[in-house]
Amino acid sequence: MTTGIMKGRGARSAARAVAATVALAMTMALGACGQAPLGASEIVGPRIVIGVTYDQPAMGLRKGSQYSGLNVEVAEYVARRLGYASWQIVWENAPEAGRDDMLDDGDVDMVTGMYVDDDRLSATHDGADLPYDFAGSYLDDSQGVMTLKSATDITSVDDLGGRKACVIDGSATGDELRRRLDGHVTLVAQPGATQCATALLTGMVDAVSAPRSVLRGLAASEGGTRVRVLDAGYARGRYGIGLRKGSDRLSEQVKAALDAMRADGSLNRALRRTLGNVH
Repeated sequence: MTTGIMKGRGARSAARAVAATVALAMTMALGACGQAPLGASEIVGPRIVIGVTYDQPAMGLRKGSQYSGLNVEVAEYVARRLGYASWQIVWENAPEAGRDDMLDDGDVDMVTGMYVDDDRLSATHDGADLPYDFAGSYLDDSQGVMTLKSATDITSVDDLGGRKACVIDGSATGDELRRRLDGHVTLVAQPGATQCATALLTGMVDAVSAPRSVLRGLAASEGGTRVRVLDAGYARGRYGIGLRKGSDRLSEQVKAALDAMRADGSLNRALRRTLGNVH
């Protein structure tokens, strides 16, 4: 069966109650390590506006006025290297579907957690065909699959043929999954990772596909009692920082900051704090 992306139309009333509970759980499990920033209107002088996801435990999560996750810690380090104090950072929610426009329109100065497959970052292309500047990578990953533990008949990505899988709207995961399964999969797009997890737990889909770090964070926040992330991934890629197209000088500064973060051990420490308990 070959189909296109089918937008999630919302669950039945009983599912809504479950979804609300799941969404709350997804935002509570991994402790916040970010700082509570001032509102944009309270900042006097220079500021830097950084886009991150708000609903990905271990990667980019907002809980009240606190921000945590690897993408947040990378953003904070880079901002410091660029000369900004933590209180000069303005955080903006940057969902997958709106990131390119946010950068192009100047709504944000940078977006962390930009996931690009290796094919687009090869020596031949080097990300030149991307609609934004990819300013260096800080995490290697691959696409993965999360299912219910009770779904024992799904043991690899190939078992999703003829089934429904949730993907994050605007991400490259849907294209990668279609390519892997020759189109024989029904894709249900949701705005964010938490909504995909809810779709799985309420029976709307058979699986969730997203980068494995995102899936492991979701599984850990759920407690690992009902869901599991399959061991094998597919379509390798990298997480990096996105800038507005043509930001050559800033791009070099960001790459230098990421190099420094690796060299002084800050990146490894951030990885241990955020992903160490879920990988």
